[in-house]
Amino acid sequence: MHGRGRGVAGPMGRGRLMPNKQNLRVVECKPQPCVVSVEGLSSSTTDAQLKSLLMSVGPIQSLQMLPQQRKAIAKFKEPAHALAFQQKFHRHMIDLSHINVALIVE
Repeated sequence: MHGRGRGVAGPMGRGRLMPNKQNLRVVECKPQPCVVSVEGLSSSTTDAQLKSLLMSVGPIQSLQMLPQQRKAIAKFKEPAHALAFQQKFHRHMIDLSHINVALIVE
């Protein structure tokens, strides 16, 4: 019998794809965002309130309140905490205002 379905590598290139330099891909790891933007804050929301909300997820490096724009920028020590805060508090209601939380890539 002739080799039907047998792994004979002929000119058609049948057989297994062996890893070589041409078919290996280099995947670059993008830096994970540690910074979150909190928008839509109520004018009555204090930095102490927001800080306790942020710290409920993880330690923060900095918090910058921008009351005129009704927003704040916070930097977490770990990217996982920034992501957790965004997932937990996006569209959350604080002081009768729905806040929008977005990750910021530096």
